[in-house]
Amino acid sequence: MRRFDSRITFLELLRWGFLIMLPAAIVGSVAAWPGFRTLSVFRILYVLLCLGTAVWFLLHRNLPSNLHVRGFLLFLGFWVAWALLSLTWAADEAAGLKYSIFLAMMASLSIGTVLAVNSARTLRIVLVMLLLIFVVAIGIGIAEAATDFRLPTSGLIGRMERVQWAVTSFFHNQNDFATYIALWLPFLLTAPFCTRRVSTVLAAAVCALLSAICLLYTGSRTNLLAFALMVPSLLLVTALRPGMTIRSRQVVQGTTILFGVGLAICLGMRAWLPVLPLPEIGVQHWRFDTLETEVAAGTGSGGSRINLIQGGLATLWESHLLGVGPGNAEYHLRQMPGLERVSNLHNWWMEVLVNGGVFVFVGYLLFYAALLYNLFRVAITSQDRTLAYAGASLFAALVGYTFGSLSPSSAIHFTPMWIHFGLSLAVINLHRKRQADARA
Repeated sequence: MRRFDSRITFLELLRWGFLIMLPAAIVGSVAAWPGFRTLSVFRILYVLLCLGTAVWFLLHRNLPSNLHVRGFLLFLGFWVAWALLSLTWAADEAAGLKYSIFLAMMASLSIGTVLAVNSARTLRIVLVMLLLIFVVAIGIGIAEAATDFRLPTSGLIGRMERVQWAVTSFFHNQNDFATYIALWLPFLLTAPFCTRRVSTVLAAAVCALLSAICLLYTGSRTNLLAFALMVPSLLLVTALRPGMTIRSRQVVQGTTILFGVGLAICLGMRAWLPVLPLPEIGVQHWRFDTLETEVAAGTGSGGSRINLIQGGLATLWESHLLGVGPGNAEYHLRQMPGLERVSNLHNWWMEVLVNGGVFVFVGYLLFYAALLYNLFRVAITSQDRTLAYAGASLFAALVGYTFGSLSPSSAIHFTPMWIHFGLSLAVINLHRKRQADARA
């Protein structure tokens, strides 16, 4: 009996250690040893948990029996294995090895989330923890917009004056912060559809409006498109979920807040908000009419992205569609005229395709589509409020991320994305487990 108790205690220690690591993964190098930003709390916990997990499997040699998402996990394993195999033809082996290590770390972060979040109660706890971190991040962003405050990890420190209007919060640049906002804003927008508690609705509304202000101060046009996709996604889930009618109080309050945030963004883009209005340079940054000119001239953000896509496709073709190897897209692009200073593809879809080739890309498309389909099913059919709430929020977030993933320079080490993948798999796994128990 003592051995059994110690075994359970060790498993719980690993589980709670992992759950604590998830917020640390968001904070990243902000919570690092002074002078050694690579020595962060996240990486220390990751190494310790890897060692603990390895000890567990060596002693017990068994896998959890309640895994109902093995197909998803097999793809992540295949992705890592293909990356290691493609190192054999990678031109830049050092970059390829570094990229493969990041891929293995992030894939294990998603897989570990499925194993750690093993009940609706645990899911509620981890969502509260991650939402609290999100609120802190938004608070830091508001402080940046209102004052000259910057965290030491911000990449805007020491940069030219014309970019100092933007905010970065925990992140190195404003694009990453914008994508993080777009991934977690749906959790605030979904809450009013799921509760009648006035305090919760008011808190969600205030935080959502502050998030919108921070999004405006990032200047990320791709994540504005992500928000535009979130809105119909949430309304679709609401319309199709049994028991929800247009007269429902939750629907009225949720729709009001949803369109209120949308209105705030529209007004903010023109500096018409009475609180923290954008400076003129920020307003100019939100102009969409310049995109056509940029693309035609091959300059600016729009032109650069088109050039990167064209160069990436040419590189992929030269690799016989097998991919150039992990982290090697940039190496090949730098050999092309006009792309000599390329450091990243700035397009996660292209990054997966060019580095991994068509096999990985098709697998990723199926992985992503299956996540969306299953989350949608959870959102409209689950009788568990926590699962339905998480399913709807994650569904809207990942629908938006189809555009939002074009914003970060690279998403291979963008932990919010991998955590969302892990949470999505955990929600699907818990839903399928409930269905299996009901059939038994």
